[in-house]
Order: sequence, then C-alpha cells, then structure tokens
Amino acid sequence: MAKYGFTIKKEEYTTLADFILPSFTRDLAIFTALFPKFNAAFLAAFIVKLDFVKALESTFLITEEQKNATASLYQEADELNDKLNFLKENFKDANLNTTIITDSKNDLFNNNIEGAVLKIETLKQYIAAHQPALEDEGMANGFPAELDAHKTSLEAKNTAQKTFMNNSKILTDANEEQYDELYQFITKICSKGKLIHKGKVTADEYTISKNLQKMRAATPKS
Repeated sequence: MAKYGFTIKKEEYTTLADFILPSFTRDLAIFTALFPKFNAAFLAAFIVKLDFVKALESTFLITEEQKNATASLYQEADELNDKLNFLKENFKDANLNTTIITDSKNDLFNNNIEGAVLKIETLKQYIAAHQPALEDEGMANGFPAELDAHKTSLEAKNTAQKTFMNNSKILTDANEEQYDELYQFITKICSKGKLIHKGKVTADEYTISKNLQKMRAATPKS
C-alpha cells in the first residue's frame, strides 16, 4: 500500500500493529476521554483482528522462514560481491575487460539474483579462457569451482525465497479484506495518537513512517 510517500507491504501490517499496540494500551484512557469510541472495546477488537491475521500468517510459517530465506540469500550475494572485488583487481592487473564483473556486481547489489546467476556462467567461461594470466595475478586456482558453487547455491536460495513470496502473495490476496481491516485500525489509532501527542517525542510512537524505519532497521533487507 503506497500512502504518505512510503510503501507498506501487507506482510508488515502485523509487525507494525505490534509496534503500536503497547502505546495505544498505555494511552487508552486519554484516547477514550477525547474520542469516546476509542475505548476498551475498540482495543479488544484491534487485538482480535491482529491475532486473527497473525494466525493466517503462521499457517504458512511465512514470517520467520521468509526472513531467514531472504537473509541467507542476500548474505551469500554479499559474500560473492566481495570476492568479485578481488577478482576485478586480478582482471585489471591482467589487462582484461572488467565489464562482466561490473555487470555481475550490479545485479548482486540490486538483488537481481537471476541476472547474476546467468552472468556467473559467462564469467566462468571468460576466466577459463584467461586462467593462467589471472592466476599469475593472484586468482586462486579453485576460484571457478567457487563460482560454480555460488551459482548452484544462489539458484536454490532464490527459488526458496520466491516460493515463500508466492505463498505470501496467495495468503494476502485471499485475505485482503482482513489485512485492510487491520490497517484501518492502525491508521485510525495513529491519526488520533499523533494529535494527542503533538509536539512531543511520543508522537513518533504513532507515526507510521517512524515505526517502519525501526521495523526495517531490525530486519534483513528484502
């Protein structure tokens, strides 16, 4: 959902709600005094909706398993990117064209795993054609085998991540109404909370963009 200049993924709704719930519970009496419908019954309904959506997600074990799959994939992409930095220096020292390495690094940086995997095969062939010269400049004899291992591993991890993402999309599409209702709770609470705490540091607790920053800083990139 793209609003207020930022995008919130449906799979982030439950975590966002968890960030807001303690503040709303703490401030419930203030909310109710100013906005009578934001009372204990409203809080209870919010918790019921949050628990219901969490139960949907746990059916597919999406949250933690997808995070782990994503973290493992991008960690390996970063490791390969570091190795390509050294290989690029070997290429330069051997007076070889570094374009294929730069293109591969760009794909890895942009999380285009499919593109990077395709380029690994081309890179391997180029290395094979110039292996003696590259080894003279410091490239390890077993580096082509390392590339092959990374290619196989990245393909498998990328497939696993895509499977989780597809499951997540199936889940969220089939239960869009439930996610929308949860998001309505979030936006209503945040709208009132920012008014109540206007000019105070605690207003950040009801600012969706601030909560997203904290959430995303605590999780691996996706």
